[in-house]
Amino acid sequence: MFELYDECPFDVLWQESRLLAARKLSEADIPCMIYAEDALAYAHFVPTMQFGLHIVVADSNKDLAAAVIARTLHFKPYTGGREHYHESIFADASLPLVYPYSVHLEITPASPVDGPHMILVHPQSFFNLAVDDYSRSISLPPFPDNIRFPTLTAFLDSLYDTIVDPSSGHSSERGNENILTWISYLSAYTIRRPFFLPNGDLKPKIAELKSSLRPENQPAFDQTLRDKFSVRKAFDLRREVFRQMGRLYLANRPPPTSPPGNDALIERLKAKAAKASETKGCDRSVSP
Repeated sequence: MFELYDECPFDVLWQESRLLAARKLSEADIPCMIYAEDALAYAHFVPTMQFGLHIVVADSNKDLAAAVIARTLHFKPYTGGREHYHESIFADASLPLVYPYSVHLEITPASPVDGPHMILVHPQSFFNLAVDDYSRSISLPPFPDNIRFPTLTAFLDSLYDTIVDPSSGHSSERGNENILTWISYLSAYTIRRPFFLPNGDLKPKIAELKSSLRPENQPAFDQTLRDKFSVRKAFDLRREVFRQMGRLYLANRPPPTSPPGNDALIERLKAKAAKASETKGCDRSVSP
């Protein structure tokens, strides 16, 4: 059942259990920003399940933040085995991490955490965020002021930046799937339909939201509202905006690389399917 909320659909005890790692960073004077499903749920009232905890910190604090979490909450470096955190085998046979520049930590039996079993510590540059820019983030009581959550504008800017023109220079198939899901949640639960007036204009609050986005992300947002989002088209429109703004170093930056694919696996699966179909046809031909 589709239900909209005007407050966080999860109680404070649940939030505290999820964000214990962020509290440890706060106590260590390491500002951080909550991202992904936890930010969707607590700051933007999306009733989504929360999986691994995504914490964004200044690039220079990434390793220190991970060390604090590992030491105080008995987490350890991730050793593999959780499919959700790797690229699809159909996209890349080597199964690289979706977030290769982030520290991945997994829970140990000694951990007191009754919450996420995986914690990802991201450098802010990966998502084009600035943890210390409080004009683009909010705090949520009872959490300390240095535990931040992205505003709707900052969240959308970050998501479009990362899926359309990633700072890493590489596009992740599974990462893009995550981002598309998060954008769809914000559209459905936070921005909310109908987006347009009867005359076809954007509703005033949505027009205001669009104008608050960075100019290069406004075309992608408009595509989303019209159910016509395309990474390729959004990329072309984004680069045209940069050209019009005279930001030629961004307009001429090489497009992101894509996963190499896994043609060998796909061919094996096709051959297996063809053989199964052939065998089934033979069985039918000899049946009485």
